[in-house]
Amino acid sequence: MRVEIELPTTDSNNRAFLTWAPVKATARLADSTGASNPTGVTLQNAGQAGGGRVVFDTQRSDAGNSELQLDLPINGSKVEFWVAGEFQHPSSDYGDAAIEAFASGASVGRRELMVRIRKDATALSAAERDRFLLAIGKLNDAGQGPFQAFRDTHVDKSRSEAHGRPAFPPWHRAYLLDLERELQKIDFRVTLPYWRFDRPAPTLFAMDFLGMPPPQRAQGDVIHFPHGHALEFWKTDGNDPIERRPRYAISGAPPQQVQGQDNVISQQATMALGATYPEFRWMEIAPHGSAHTSFDGPINSVPTAAKDPLFFMLHANVDRLWAFWQWLNHRTDPNDAASFSLAVPPGQQPPPPRPGNIGHNLTDTMWPWNGSITPPRPTFTPPRGPFPQSPIGSPPGAQPIVRDMIDYQGVRGADALGFDYDDVPFELPAGVVA
Repeated sequence: MRVEIELPTTDSNNRAFLTWAPVKATARLADSTGASNPTGVTLQNAGQAGGGRVVFDTQRSDAGNSELQLDLPINGSKVEFWVAGEFQHPSSDYGDAAIEAFASGASVGRRELMVRIRKDATALSAAERDRFLLAIGKLNDAGQGPFQAFRDTHVDKSRSEAHGRPAFPPWHRAYLLDLERELQKIDFRVTLPYWRFDRPAPTLFAMDFLGMPPPQRAQGDVIHFPHGHALEFWKTDGNDPIERRPRYAISGAPPQQVQGQDNVISQQATMALGATYPEFRWMEIAPHGSAHTSFDGPINSVPTAAKDPLFFMLHANVDRLWAFWQWLNHRTDPNDAASFSLAVPPGQQPPPPRPGNIGHNLTDTMWPWNGSITPPRPTFTPPRGPFPQSPIGSPPGAQPIVRDMIDYQGVRGADALGFDYDDVPFELPAGVVA
């Protein structure tokens, strides 16, 4: 007897991936030798100790269990079930999570997989850290690789696509996902780690990770990585290495109280900005902007920030804060003005006029993936082409629109985008089942 387990989030190499968002999977008797009709089968979480864990249910829910009973017909028909990664139990490598099928106490099928989740950079294992660094280093390829297109996307001429307006969070969510999918072409196990900038992160700025400049400012701000480091030959704009100098002691977090200045407010303070989107959008100024300006160097200015790989980890945390706010306040319905709105944040001056708010309405396509060079879009050739499809699913399509980025987990029935954060659960609002 043999049970075959199929997951929709499986790539062309038969590798399966899960996040916290449940997916509809199937089990069937691929070999019914010795089986009765129907055959009772128990699906169980069977990952390695300390690895990823999975949970099951007979319906789409946020309350799965570590095992599930199924009756499988002897004719090999598929039986559906729901499976998700168990919250706070992500994988650290492929195959450390698994589904195993048992019948009469004997194992009759096994499906290895990965609960692939974005993690706090300071919580990565050495192997996870090195895989990420190697992937982004290869993407850069000493300035000759595809990374330059990501750097060229986030420039002054494209500022109004992504800053100072309502689509600041959705645009950057798409931008990060685009980069992450490119990294996963290099190493399918990689996710984009985040820098939680309201907490100390000295290990992130250690020389085996993102490094530090020479101790004396007179020696310059270029980071000289040890020989063999994946970022040793990092270059952008032809020949620019990574330059960065913290304005704070890295043994602690960037200061949260700086008199007369915006500061890197805590996660709690960020959530307290307000429960509606216009209120929450203030976070673009603080903590987001203040995290950028807690350093000297390209990272502290919009036109140059994306030259530094730290930029993407900083913005992964910005996106995580939005995701956490969405979960906390149940703000995943794009049609609800409390979840997304063109309204200006209270007390903030409206941005300069932009015809029709183009690029910031729910149904607007997002640049550069829409290929537009028609004003008020940037008039230079878009550095990135159509949005890359994931090997495990097609969302958000070749030309994503703003609303595609809001319900990223598919809580309200949208297509999940295939990423999650280690501390943001999947939770269905009351009354939402399928």
